[in-house]
Amino acid sequence: MKSVTFSDIEPVRQRPARPSVRAQRLAPLALVLALGLSGLAIVFHLVEPATPLGYIVLPVLAGGVLPLLEELPGRLEVSTRFHACHLVVTLDETMEKLGYVPAERSPGSVRYRSRARRWARLPQREVAVTVLDHALEVTGPVPVLRALRKRLAC
Repeated sequence: MKSVTFSDIEPVRQRPARPSVRAQRLAPLALVLALGLSGLAIVFHLVEPATPLGYIVLPVLAGGVLPLLEELPGRLEVSTRFHACHLVVTLDETMEKLGYVPAERSPGSVRYRSRARRWARLPQREVAVTVLDHALEVTGPVPVLRALRKRLAC
C-alpha cells in the first residue's frame, strides 16, 4: 500500500485499575507461576544436584517472566492520504486473518477480540482502533501490532 505509512510501535501506559480488580486478574497467574516455576526449579535441581541453585532459579524465572513482558500494550498509528474510514474494511480482513473478530463498533472506533474460547481470552489481548481523519490509531498487544503492521504493509 503506497498511500499508507506506519509509525513505530510505542509502549502505552495502561490506566490503573482498581486494586481489587487487578488482584483478581493477577492472582491465578501468580499462583500458576509460583507453583510451576518452583516445581521446574526443583525438578532441575533433582536432575543435577551439584549445580548451584542460582544457575537454575534465575533462568527459570527469566523464562517465566519474559513472555509476560511481551504482552505489554503498545500503540501504532497508520496514516493515509485518503480518509481513514476506507481503511477499516482492509483492517477487518487483516484482523480476521490474525484471529480477531469485531466485538464493538461505534462511530469513530472499533474494538476487536480474539476468537479464542471464552476461558482462554485475556482482556489485554483486545485491540482497539480509533478512526481519525487521515489515520487509524491502533492500541493492543505489541506482538499483534507487529503482525498487523507486517500484513498491512504487503
